[in-house]
Amino acid sequence: MTLHEKKKLTLRLNEQLIEQAKAYAARHNLSVSELVETYFLHLSAEATDHTPLVRQLTGILPESVDVAQLHGDYLVEKYGQ
Repeated sequence: MTLHEKKKLTLRLNEQLIEQAKAYAARHNLSVSELVETYFLHLSAEATDHTPLVRQLTGILPESVDVAQLHGDYLVEKYGQ
């Protein structure tokens, strides 16, 4: 099986946790499946040279966010052109 092939996984979780996951996923324009998949991918690729805070923050921003552009915009706003 390749990385892109999908299989079904059934999870049994606390109802409140499920609702929280759905709300978080909706706020970030993700499905719960994408949220879980991203979490699992980060587990397998977790780097030991990062601090716990960096590991905790990894993956919060969607891949569509251009961090370099946002940083550039911030610097222009802060210091002017």
